Amino acid sequence: MTSMLPILEELADAADHAARARWLLSVPLAVIIRDQVAIRRLLCAAGFHEGLSYLEAEITALSATRGRDGLAADTVRVTREYARIGIQVIAREGAVEGASNVSN
Repeated sequence: MTSMLPILEELADAADHAARARWLLSVPLAVIIRDQVAIRRLLCAAGFHEGLSYLEAEITALSATRGRDGLAADTVRVTREYARIGIQVIAREGAVEGASNVSN
């Protein structure tokens, strides 16, 4: 038995970067904030640099001071969206590769 929470074990057991990207996109943001050190360690160990960039962008956005409109600064929001788009592309590429492997 490990001391890692089951949700983090899913990330640790991910087969590839596409699976890690899908995990990052689906995990509750509260988990990202709460377990950011463990997530960062797992992403580093996997060499998933895009995932690390996404993690940092999410943490920055979630931790940013918000303006009167309730939103973070434009630069924070844009950085987060670019990081999210990059992770979405990686997640989809894995899904497309998986689909093509099933049909073979």
